[in-house]
Amino acid sequence: MTMNTQAIQLIVPYVQGGGSDQRARLVARYLAGELGESVEVVNRTGAIVGHTAIAEAAPDGRTIGQVSGEIGMMHWFGGLTPLTPEDYTPLAVPFVEAAAVIVRQDAPWKTLAEFLETCRGRNIVGSGGPNFGVWKFSLVGLLDKLGIDAGRLEWAETLSGEQGLAKVIAGEAEVAPITLTDARGPLRSGEARALANMDAARHPAFPDVPTVQELLGIPWSVAHWRGLVAPKGLPAKIRERYVAALRRVAANPDFQREAQASSFTVDWRFGDEFTRYMAEDDAMFGRIIRLLGPRAGSASNLH
Repeated sequence: MTMNTQAIQLIVPYVQGGGSDQRARLVARYLAGELGESVEVVNRTGAIVGHTAIAEAAPDGRTIGQVSGEIGMMHWFGGLTPLTPEDYTPLAVPFVEAAAVIVRQDAPWKTLAEFLETCRGRNIVGSGGPNFGVWKFSLVGLLDKLGIDAGRLEWAETLSGEQGLAKVIAGEAEVAPITLTDARGPLRSGEARALANMDAARHPAFPDVPTVQELLGIPWSVAHWRGLVAPKGLPAKIRERYVAALRRVAANPDFQREAQASSFTVDWRFGDEFTRYMAEDDAMFGRIIRLLGPRAGSASNLH
């Protein structure tokens, strides 16, 4: 049998060097070894642009993609995109990570309670991804849960969480509700501070950052996942080959060590389990967006 010399393309809908890109390149390197084929990461920057490119590719196994939880959010904004999780063949989700409340080192708030009290009295400028993204809604949902007008959060759109944090450090925004992992550089250099982690437990790489539940006594956890999919209609045998290879990646101690060294939170789901997980996430964000109505914010032009 002749080996296919054309590299498999792994489309990433986000900027090169960003958190999604870093994770995709780590998985791609190990997946290539398990498949015995080259896997080339291709950045198609823009959540709608990239997710559309994955969905519209031929379902022949030569193009896969890394989608994010935003695929369960974008279609709830009327006219933004018709894409839903059902437009893909789920393979596996390696990474599930929570948002955190991150501010500049010299920000006036020393605690989450102080920050939220300011939100009750005036508008706050947040940043970290598109207007319809999970980072914005992690904070919007928390404000709403606490009875704070969700309209208090103004949003400076970017193409990635890291770009949003850069705006905070530059003084162009006040809060970046992104993952501790994606903020690890500025956090460790002392340019930024984390007020709280929106997870059920503290992050093992950032054990000094308390959870929202610890600080406020209310359960609040918003996870952002990044998973590998193929276009809808991928033949079952090809899907099985990918899922089996990704199971081997998950079990590889070298992959585990590299993920841990980068502070990535790994929580694998494969095949049908990933399908169910996407559907549940889609339904959850649909409820939040319908509940908030106009307070959820307008659809983004950042495609």
